[in-house]
Amino acid sequence: MTVKYIKYFAILVVLILLQKTFIWLISLSSLNITPDLVIIAVVFISISEGKVFGSITGFLAGLAIDLISGSFLGLMALSYSIAGFVAGGFYTEGDKFLYKFNFLIIVFLSSIISNFIFYIIYFQGLSLNFIEIFSKYILTTSTYTAILSIVYIIFPRKKALKEGY
Repeated sequence: MTVKYIKYFAILVVLILLQKTFIWLISLSSLNITPDLVIIAVVFISISEGKVFGSITGFLAGLAIDLISGSFLGLMALSYSIAGFVAGGFYTEGDKFLYKFNFLIIVFLSSIISNFIFYIIYFQGLSLNFIEIFSKYILTTSTYTAILSIVYIIFPRKKALKEGY
């Protein structure tokens, strides 16, 4: 049981470091679109473990990113925590839900929620209107993140192959 949590922690640490150091390699900087690798892991953990664990995981991952980036302490923690809670609502016994294409939809939905909270607060007081924030930042980043989450579907897990998913 604790081995599973150590794996979750290690995956989150690796993804946070990738997010903060090498993400520019796959970002579309001319369009200001950067994928969010950490939210994919938060969604996966939330669906696997439930709302409470997903919220705690999202909060800790967001707080780590806030501490590394050094601005708006707690904003990413808040947005990831709420996204983890929402994704945890799709938790089912037996873990069979993850082997379907529904994972992409949940990543997209959770990313929309997380980015909505983050960007609405982050751009507070600027002359950008809601439509501009939604179309330039929230929708594009969430779409790119959902596209990258296809990797989860491409690489099947051993358990999924045994059960025929």
